[in-house]
Amino acid sequence: MAYQALYRQWRPTDFSSMVAQEAVVATLRNQITTGRIAHAYLFCGSRGTGKTSTAKIMARAINCEQPRNGDPCGECESCQRLAREESMDVFEIDAASNNGIDEIRDLRETVKYPPQQGKYKVYIIDEVHMLSTSAFNALLKTLEEPPAHVVFILATTEPQKLPATILSRCQRFDFGRIPAHQIAGRLREAVEGANATATEESLHMIARAAEGGMRDALSILDMCLGYRSDVDEDLVRSVLGTSDRRFLFRFSEALELEDAASLMQMVDELMRAGREPMVFAKDVSQHLRALLMARCCPDELASLLDLTKEDAQEYVSQAEHFTDARLMRMMELFMAVETDLRWASSPRIVLENAALKACLRTKEVDTAALQDRIVELEKTVQDLTDKISKGVIAAPAAAKPAPAPEKKEPQKEKAAPVQAVLTPTGRSAADTWKEAMSVLKRTQPQVAGFLSFGRMVGSDGTTYHWETPAATPFYADVLNKEDKRDMIAAALTEAAGIPSKFEAHVAGDNRQQSGDQAERSLLSDLEATFSKANVLIQEDAK
Repeated sequence: MAYQALYRQWRPTDFSSMVAQEAVVATLRNQITTGRIAHAYLFCGSRGTGKTSTAKIMARAINCEQPRNGDPCGECESCQRLAREESMDVFEIDAASNNGIDEIRDLRETVKYPPQQGKYKVYIIDEVHMLSTSAFNALLKTLEEPPAHVVFILATTEPQKLPATILSRCQRFDFGRIPAHQIAGRLREAVEGANATATEESLHMIARAAEGGMRDALSILDMCLGYRSDVDEDLVRSVLGTSDRRFLFRFSEALELEDAASLMQMVDELMRAGREPMVFAKDVSQHLRALLMARCCPDELASLLDLTKEDAQEYVSQAEHFTDARLMRMMELFMAVETDLRWASSPRIVLENAALKACLRTKEVDTAALQDRIVELEKTVQDLTDKISKGVIAAPAAAKPAPAPEKKEPQKEKAAPVQAVLTPTGRSAADTWKEAMSVLKRTQPQVAGFLSFGRMVGSDGTTYHWETPAATPFYADVLNKEDKRDMIAAALTEAAGIPSKFEAHVAGDNRQQSGDQAERSLLSDLEATFSKANVLIQEDAK
């Protein structure tokens, strides 16, 4: 027997095997059970959501001799004939190729004859929106008052193209997109039925790529199984032509750092790997959407995007480095690329141009870029205001005479060497760090990129302490490696004018800096912002 595609093998044969569309299935079942069969139905929805399958099940059920809870029994003579596609009572018409008035006139002539074996004569008209205006007009009267033995089931992906006169004569059912987790469940059944294996992540990748269409998902799985019987993430990415999630995070990191050189290298890497620019532009748009959602609703991100909590936290961590305005602007750029690439003679140039526009936004003078920079400045001012509102200026900074070394209070001990954060040149630790970051951005952009995922939290004048959130300990491990630590120390030495060291920490672990370092760092930030002469240090009034 010839091989049959997976989406045909797994086409539902009764309402019980339908995935999703619970409201539609419940209504149709009730109508069949009570005998309240309408003369015309309209099934609307995107591709692969079960419109045609539901129409076929409906045709079998209303002609079944002994329906079971609205489902066809599959055993009677009528069900057997319909399963073998030998029945003369069910007609499937493709309106895309039979869209003229002559075909509709022929249909009007045949509806007058009663069914040969079953109870109803069923006409399933797929893609009904493709009918011509004259064909719609010819169908109107028959659709409004057909013979009692005739049932019309119209299916379309574009109901907005149907005349209002057609819509008013039908019972309309809207088929929603199938959730990714339900698609993944059906794919698991198909894999097991094919005696193959697949990882859960690969099935979820296919489900997300199908965008709510079961037929698309089964077709992608069919292509994967055509390569080999064990399906994994790399195979799915190869079949879909999509980019690895790590690559998308790297690309977004380069956008955040405005690192044009790295972006051009990554686009070159993409093209050499044979990836499709349009698919990549779509992937970037989806990644930026995920980052925007991470900023808007971080707590619900895992459920909204069907992600694990660890993956959702990774999106949230990267989203903290962008503003909402910039994310929306970049997403608009890459969404426009999807359209531009359809007509571009050189797709690579279009993709590179969009990447540079998103990267070099500070060089632009248009209103959107100006608004983006204003939003970032407002965020910086708000962060500083929050620090001031927490009493940073009134924090104990001057040392009080201790009565005895063994009875020294921790509070007085913390306020000791504030001036130690100043280098011999009189420069504050904050200024030294900023200059070192500027040097690293020019000479070691990758190291500067890692440093952007944390912040400098303190310095004793020679050793600078940097901290990353507990959710991203990877960056601390990388920066504590000898080669990276030496690079950063060299930049700090150049900026400070004296030999300096660097240490990376993870927030909340045993390596966290002491309280006096944190206070000195906050004081340095204030002095760098308002100048030392405008910062008043006063002792605790207790």
